[in-house]
Amino acid sequence: MDEVVKMTNISKSFGGVQVLYDVNFDVRAGEVHALLGENGAGKSVLMKTLMGVHRPDSGDYVISGKKVRFNNPTEAQRNRVSMVYQEFGLVKYLTVAENIFMGRLPSRRGMIRWGYTRQRAAEVLKSLGSDIPPATVVGDLKVADQQEVEIARALSYDPVVFVMDEPSAALSYDEIGHLYELVNTLRDQGVAIVYITHKLNEVFDIANRCTVIRDGHIEGTYDISELDLSMLVEKMTGKQVSAQIVREDTYKKPKANIIELHGLEARERDKEIYSGVNLRVGKGEIVGVAGQIGAGKTELGKTIFGALPKTFTIKGEMIFDGEGIDLKKLSPSSAKKMGIGFVTEDRQAEGIVAEQSVLFNTILPAFHRVTRGFVIIGRMARDLVRGVIKDVALRPPEPNRLVKFLSGGNQQKVVIGKWLAAESRLLILDEPTRGVDVGAREEIYEVIRQQVREKGLGVLLLSSDLREIMIAANRILVMRLGKITHELLPHQTSERQLLHFVLGEEAEAEAEAKAEAKESKKK
Repeated sequence: MDEVVKMTNISKSFGGVQVLYDVNFDVRAGEVHALLGENGAGKSVLMKTLMGVHRPDSGDYVISGKKVRFNNPTEAQRNRVSMVYQEFGLVKYLTVAENIFMGRLPSRRGMIRWGYTRQRAAEVLKSLGSDIPPATVVGDLKVADQQEVEIARALSYDPVVFVMDEPSAALSYDEIGHLYELVNTLRDQGVAIVYITHKLNEVFDIANRCTVIRDGHIEGTYDISELDLSMLVEKMTGKQVSAQIVREDTYKKPKANIIELHGLEARERDKEIYSGVNLRVGKGEIVGVAGQIGAGKTELGKTIFGALPKTFTIKGEMIFDGEGIDLKKLSPSSAKKMGIGFVTEDRQAEGIVAEQSVLFNTILPAFHRVTRGFVIIGRMARDLVRGVIKDVALRPPEPNRLVKFLSGGNQQKVVIGKWLAAESRLLILDEPTRGVDVGAREEIYEVIRQQVREKGLGVLLLSSDLREIMIAANRILVMRLGKITHELLPHQTSERQLLHFVLGEEAEAEAEAKAEAKESKKK
């Protein structure tokens, strides 16, 4: 296959900190080339130098045999090089169609052709398997739908080079299936695809080759057939990190519950979001709620934190640490005072203040611990933040570093750390390792386990990542279409069986359980 992209000796530094070291990378026509590495390894920076977002310090770029150096993303897009960025670049108050064709709205005689614009937007979305109405305001969409709009916008440039940075991070299983179909279609059309992901199963599902980048250096390029999961993890991290699921073989029921929900239901106008939800989280217990994106998990978490919009109607009973809670009066402020923390699914928009320091972000929900009257005591704030940095193993351990300069995994540690600083007794984690590499995931899981073991923290883990649920949870609830359908124990369940339950395939799950039991007897 012909090389469509060839990058030679690419180097880049920020403020004297070297990020890329003489990187060589190529992509062939009609292939999916996975670019892999830990958070902060340099994957996104490398692709952003190609797109003209960052200017490289040195190096050459060749696209379809022609030497190029793009000054900005618009120039790259005009040359049919397109990228889906990890951080959304959508304008929330514009419609889907306006976002897709931003800066190039079809017009005739100086008049924008709105009907044609919406028609073209619908066609691009349909190619993704999406039925999002083009006239919808982007700010009204769920995170998963916004991800589809990002992909549609990049696809609308008819690219010959298509860079996808964490494209499935916010997608459900069905939507990921549509994404795979799109990627395979583009590959068949001869498009050169760069696929950046932390979901390593995707690499084996769709990639032809992969390149591993570690600390700004190319570790190697491999045909997928040469690797297995354990080898790939080791090449990414430079150390042995288990790719296998290790489960506790027993379940110890907690002595007391931190929260109980009875008959909880939520409606938005005439639409039922979830209903009949009964659950409990014990002190010192991690309860995982497994389900597809859109199953109602996020709304459940926001209900407990008092963060659902006023357009929702909530019914049911919530008991926190033995006391009944008036759900109509519950707000994020009162939830925080009770000892509830909420790590949202969208850390960029809701979890961090990127332009501020680690110290600023960490003490935001913990002012009560570092103030006297209305005055922040600097020594108390610094001591608190240093302790949190140690607890979450933040790298680099610098309280004054701006959060925007941290890797995705370390940004997430800051989000978790601020709720530990607030002395949360119940921590709600909504898709906590989305966009986080395999090494940082292990570190985050260990931070949570340590808090559970040592301080009796109760954790409600809401995730569409079934592997995460199997690894981290003591007990599993399956949520499908707004209802809790099953309660499972990880040591009695396989990941495949859990997937069947999540998809509503009870017969297949039962068959899987029987097959595993039969195999276990043979051993």
